[in-house]
Order: sequence, then structure tokens, then C-alpha cells
Amino acid sequence: MKMTLASLCEKLNNEKISVSLAGNSKHIINRIASPEEADKNSLCVIWEKKELENLSRDIPIAGPEKLFLSENGQGRDGLITDGPRALLPKLIALFSEPIEKPKGIHPSAVVAQDAKIKGGAYVGACAVVESGAVIEDGAEIHAGAFVGKNSFVGNNTVIESQAVLLSGVKVGKNCLIHSGAVIGCDGFGFVRENGAVVKIPQTGGVTIGDDVEIGACTTIDRGTMHDTIIGSGTKIDNHVQIGHNVQIGNHCIICSMSGIAGSSILEDYVTVSVQVGITDHVTIGKGATLAGRTGVTNDIEAGALVSGFPARPHNAAKRALVLAADLPIMSRKLRLLEKKVDAMQKNEA
Repeated sequence: MKMTLASLCEKLNNEKISVSLAGNSKHIINRIASPEEADKNSLCVIWEKKELENLSRDIPIAGPEKLFLSENGQGRDGLITDGPRALLPKLIALFSEPIEKPKGIHPSAVVAQDAKIKGGAYVGACAVVESGAVIEDGAEIHAGAFVGKNSFVGNNTVIESQAVLLSGVKVGKNCLIHSGAVIGCDGFGFVRENGAVVKIPQTGGVTIGDDVEIGACTTIDRGTMHDTIIGSGTKIDNHVQIGHNVQIGNHCIICSMSGIAGSSILEDYVTVSVQVGITDHVTIGKGATLAGRTGVTNDIEAGALVSGFPARPHNAAKRALVLAADLPIMSRKLRLLEKKVDAMQKNEA
């Protein structure tokens, strides 16, 4: 695709994305590129001044007005926007080649007679769809994926190759389940009885809302008696473990290598950074942010920013880290003081 900056600006404004022109409106754009790979016919989306330092002046940019007023931005062609981060995915989608949606059932797919595959859905090579499952219009079950008994896959949801939805899993519309994800495996529920470890039957399911993305190799356990729930709009990274009976609200972000133990609750708009551990039966309040490697052992109030182990307000955790770095010096000083005090006591005696 090729278009002038003027045409691009008009198209974006027609889609209610507020941008304005800078420089030559006839400058031809044929792709969106990073600063490292951009050329004069690329549009480079940036939001920090330092990204302009090594960028040739003939490369157009999309960014905030302050960048066009800076030394390296004056006279540069481009698009002025207050929200370059929000603009980036829209521009990438606009310049990407459209991908034709696959349809139909591959001859090697194994589909139960009573499974319902709606028109416009796709079931790929060697995929399995078991009894009672429903695949809605526009949904895609790619090669080698597994959809268990009585599961449901909503409109336009994509289940990538080798992803697994076990029995009774319900996935809403416009979701993306990446390869290797396993949804609906048994929760880790056991009790000790007479010295033995006895399994608690896991009879619940998993319910996933609309517009959810679940990363590669992420696992979501089924509930013990009621469903584990993932709210609409939530995005989950690769290699995340979500325990049984967990309830995750709408529009949460959960980064890779984090683990959420059973029956914990994440309210709406919670952000969980990388390698966070959340113990069982705690509640993370609406809009809270858990910094990387936080260990949560108690409830977190709404809107809080916490870090460290155990989780505490972020500024308090930073102060504790600074003090911890000084402990060797403080220890030496303390030993010297102890020796002086001992000497003084001996002299007094």
C-alpha cells in the first residue's frame, strides 16, 4: 500500500483518530518502520526525543508536537498526534497485507458427529473437535489443536496450532489462544488423608470473555466446582499459570512467568508485571499494579502500586532495597561501635 501523508491523515481522521499534518503533505508512505529500519518512504512512530537523534531528516515521523519543535524535528514531514502509542497498532494494521480467513473442515480433522461447526468456521489439519462442542461462525481451529467435549468457541476466535481446550471450556468472541496454551486442565487440589495425598475432583470449567488473548504455553486450570473466569479484554502473556477458581476481571494485563494461585481474585484493570507470584485466596483491587517479581501474600487495595516480597507500597520497597545495600557498611560500623563500648565499659570497671 502506498499513500500520501495527506491521504493517510484524512483516512485516520475519518476513523476518528485525531492527527494533523506537518511538512510536505505529498510525501509518499509505503510502510511503517522502526527507527533502525526506516527510510524516506517509511513512517516512523516515535514518542521520545532521543529517538530522533540518529534519524535522518528525510524520514517522516508520527509523534507529539514537541518533537516537531525540537532541533532534530523542525521542518520534518509527518503526522502530529497526542497519542503515538495508541496510533502505532492502527498504522501497522492499515499497512499490513490483509490475510484471507480460512474456511471449511480439513479432510484429516477429527470432528465428532454431534459437534456443531457453524458456517464460515475453519477446522485445520489433524485438529480434533469432540462431542457436543460448538464452533461459531468465523472461528478458526488450526492444525493439531484440540477442542474437548461440550466446549464452546465464539465468533472469530482463533485457536492456534497445538493449543488445547479441554472439556467444558467456553471461549468468547474475537479471542486469540496461542500455540501450546492448555485451558481446562485439572486444578492442583489435594488433601492429606492418613498420610496419603488424595486428589479433590475438579468438576468446574473455564469461562473466557470476549477479546481475550492468551499466550503460548500458558495454563489455566478448571475450577473445583465452579468455573475459573477470565474477563473480557484481558491479555495474558506466554508462560503464565492460573490456578483453579481464580477470577480475573476485565481488561487486565498479566505478563510472562507469573503465577496466580487458586481462588484469588483480580478486579478490573489490574496489571501484573513479569515473574509475579500471587498466593491463594487474596484479592487484588481494581486498577492495582504489581511490579516485576512482586510476591503477594495479602489483599492489595484498589489503585495501589506495589513491589517486593512481601508486597508493599512501591516507594517503601525501594527504600528497603537501598537500606539492604548499605547493610554490610552498617554491620561493620556496628561492630566497631560494639568494640568501643566494650573498651569503655572495661575502663570504667
